[in-house]
Amino acid sequence: MTTSKQIKAGFAAVGLLAAGTGTATAKEIILDHVMGTRHIFHAVSEQFSARLKELSGGEMTVAYHPGGDLGDWASIVERVSQGAVQMTMSWNHSELDPRFDVSVLGYVASDLETGRKVYGPGSVMNEVYDGIMGDLGIALLGTIPTEFTGFVMRKGVDVPTSCHKDAQGFKTRVLGMPMAIERYKATGFAPVPMAFSEVHTALQTGAIDGRAYSPPSEVPLFKDAVSPYVFTRENFEHTFWTANKRWFDGLSEEQQSWIRTAADEAVTWAWKNAEAESPKWFDQTREAGIEVIELFLEQMDAYRTQVTAVEYPYIEASIGADVMDQIKATAGN
Repeated sequence: MTTSKQIKAGFAAVGLLAAGTGTATAKEIILDHVMGTRHIFHAVSEQFSARLKELSGGEMTVAYHPGGDLGDWASIVERVSQGAVQMTMSWNHSELDPRFDVSVLGYVASDLETGRKVYGPGSVMNEVYDGIMGDLGIALLGTIPTEFTGFVMRKGVDVPTSCHKDAQGFKTRVLGMPMAIERYKATGFAPVPMAFSEVHTALQTGAIDGRAYSPPSEVPLFKDAVSPYVFTRENFEHTFWTANKRWFDGLSEEQQSWIRTAADEAVTWAWKNAEAESPKWFDQTREAGIEVIELFLEQMDAYRTQVTAVEYPYIEASIGADVMDQIKATAGN
């Protein structure tokens, strides 16, 4: 069985090789992510690219690749760790380090403002993420907010809103991480780890009954196969903007400053505009004929209790009681 230390050592070795081949250059930065041009990743990328070119007087430019034309998001993260790609925007990759699971910890934030305090610029979680990523040869440029999450269900199945009881036997796709499996077991579902690229077909064929960890922006992607969307608000989804650390550390102080300034401005814009982005995704979801269901207070309380009972001890064992206490204090828990 491969250990996380072996994985880290392997990435470090490949990163040295990649750096030696000259694949990472200061002049042109490869920025790659898997989302399309309607996603917030695109707006942030465009702002960053234009501002970096302005700050550097054209010395540094961005070779921009949206839509995953260089691979799926997990493989792109690994390529950034190796130094073959300079930058990406992605989700937590807990197969590289199980501590990443803390980013999807349930019911930490209650609203966007709390989410910003816990996960946004200058937050305690940015320090935690920076430490995790540094061990993997990655530098954190910032976090990008999307929304709270819920789950979608394929057409023709009953709505499991009273979890544990209603969810029995309900096959739901989860992220490939241990905590996701534990969360959905605790709430009565039958969790099925599956790559994102396989989800659409699996919903169409009935191989799975639903998809978990779904922010509103991604619900319309499956409009031909799903209805409704249960908005549990179970965790605040935010994503990571990262760069290869060896490449970034090898830049001049001035070049690093250009990148940091352009990235900080783009990230600040994303957090300021996150609340305005949310309603349009719900509008698109309803326009696609997908019903949006919000849990009643007693349903939400029961769901929250089930989730936190299994996840909080799990995460505390991973990141330590001190950090967990800081998260709770910032969130007001």
